[in-house]
Amino acid sequence: MAAQEVVEGKWDHQFVVDIFQTGSGTSTNMNTNEVIANRASEIMGGKRGDKSVHPNDHVNCGQSSNDVIPTAIHLATLDSIVHQLIPALNELHAALLAKAQAFGEVLKIGRTHLQERHAHPSRPGIQRFTPARSSTASTGSGPSKGNLGELALGGTAVGTGINTHIDFARKTIEGIANETGLKLREAKNHFEAQASRDACVETSGAFEDRRGEPHQDRQ
Repeated sequence: MAAQEVVEGKWDHQFVVDIFQTGSGTSTNMNTNEVIANRASEIMGGKRGDKSVHPNDHVNCGQSSNDVIPTAIHLATLDSIVHQLIPALNELHAALLAKAQAFGEVLKIGRTHLQERHAHPSRPGIQRFTPARSSTASTGSGPSKGNLGELALGGTAVGTGINTHIDFARKTIEGIANETGLKLREAKNHFEAQASRDACVETSGAFEDRRGEPHQDRQ
């Protein structure tokens, strides 16, 4: 319940640690543990700060910021892509196709530089709305989304999994997958999963604007 309240943003004002910190995100991880532990203590009838629910022994048990923070980054990015971005892009794609059909028979002079200056006719519906057909709806699928589903959880401090139960990562990831509806799996190589953010970089590159491609209006 305490963790769910944090998810819902009820305790955002308790996250006071500056975002500028070590690359592992230890400060944010421990801030989270403190908030969840203290709120859980209150829910159980205790007082804030009495350590009846301990931030390290109970909340952070079997974890490390070195595997939790990369996992959180992947989950947040993947959740946003699957549940927000792709549905929005599919809606946009459908709207553009509808416009293409609606204006399909319209014929007009080509327009560049805010002026109708070219004696080249074009059909706005077919030629300007339908190019979205090949890219919009498919954005976010493929290797980028698949790699984000690979989580570092279970590697603990350096990737060896020291101080955690052998089934911790598997069971936790299964639980998160069931709750979020995301396709998730434990990283095959925890050292690599914690040492780099390649999946995030790849995803960022996949959503960057393509540059240097010929535009059909260019002469």
